[in-house]
Amino acid sequence: MAIDLPFARHVTRDINVHKKKVYCLDWDCNGRRLATGSNDQTVRVWKIDSRHREKSERHEVEIKMPDRLACTCVLWHPSSPESLATIAQDDHVRIWDTRSGKSAANIPTPDMNLYMAWSPHDPNIVATASNRNMVSFIDIRRNKVFKSVKNNQLVNELAFTRDGKLFLQATESGVEMYRFPELEKLSSLNGHTGTVLTLTLDAQDRYMASGGADAIAAVWDLETLACIRTCTQMDGEIKTLSISHDSQYLAYAGEQDMVVIEALQDGRTPWTVPMSKPPKTIESLAWNPKYPVLAVTGNFGETGSHSFGSITIYAPIS
Repeated sequence: MAIDLPFARHVTRDINVHKKKVYCLDWDCNGRRLATGSNDQTVRVWKIDSRHREKSERHEVEIKMPDRLACTCVLWHPSSPESLATIAQDDHVRIWDTRSGKSAANIPTPDMNLYMAWSPHDPNIVATASNRNMVSFIDIRRNKVFKSVKNNQLVNELAFTRDGKLFLQATESGVEMYRFPELEKLSSLNGHTGTVLTLTLDAQDRYMASGGADAIAAVWDLETLACIRTCTQMDGEIKTLSISHDSQYLAYAGEQDMVVIEALQDGRTPWTVPMSKPPKTIESLAWNPKYPVLAVTGNFGETGSHSFGSITIYAPIS
């Protein structure tokens, strides 16, 4: 695939951020810092140079997970760069103060959590999906679950729209859409032939993208609920995807050693991120919310410059 003009000045840079495999990453609301969660039982916060001017980075904060737990999901507060949430291999959601690296809240949930979403409209609400297909809604002011819903099918990633009126969940049968907070089911978007593993919304709530076990990424118009584009460059499951800050580009990846970027609104040829030594699979990727910068982590080998603890930053050169 050819590199198209919008990314002609982009290059990749690899950074060793942990001692063991990195499971997850997320940018803060200002796009200045990146949080990474690892199997080494830590979460680290990094100030990332978006123009490749710095030759090395150091983490600003290191958070040590309790009970030797690996961090499997990390999310920044939607509007505060001083707070983030984590889930690990247990039945708690933890809120952290990134200024001190200390816990601000430790909230019990019904089951072990696999996925998490933080409401942009009401940052006091966090949703989780558990290993038993229980979706729980947490009020972080009161440090308690205020509602739990048992699903009769597998539930994967979750999302809230920015106006807080819709809640979405990726399931075996498609993307289910609910009115929030009533949790009245409005629609089920069935654009995949396999389980939907991941979903994401753009910053304007114009588009939703979903990735499935069928190796397809589908792009949906949230107003008409029509599938307006299908992306078919992958041969394996799509586990992670993200829409750029300007709602122009979709990046997606998964059970393959490549990251694909496609334009959402025109017919440009898709292109791949030129990684010097691609991981076997991609675990997580995220566009910066302010700049055309993409962060990627995956299942790298145990030796060499690309260790289990590496991430890749794809950004324009200065």
